[in-house]
Amino acid sequence: MTQETAEHLQTLWEDLEIFEFDLAWLEPHVQSALAVKKLLEKARKVKRLREDVECLVNEQKRRSLALAVTEMELEAAKKDLSKEEEGFTEIDMETELGYGIL
Repeated sequence: MTQETAEHLQTLWEDLEIFEFDLAWLEPHVQSALAVKKLLEKARKVKRLREDVECLVNEQKRRSLALAVTEMELEAAKKDLSKEEEGFTEIDMETELGYGIL
């Protein structure tokens, strides 16, 4: 049932209620049809939200992988730095050359 059809059915039902016909036998069917519209809308919303969640899960996986790669690169860079620092003593070049002394 489309939005337009549901609105049309609702309008017709409201118009019939004005005439005060005994439509008790028909009311459950009309209400059921209008409930189906609400159910379909809810189903569409649930489907859209599931798709959103799936996209976010995929994004999380992608970013987790990128983070893992970055952490590996960081560890490699720390190892390289540690190797280069072995036996290296930093010298204050200004003191040794006499610069910066007033």
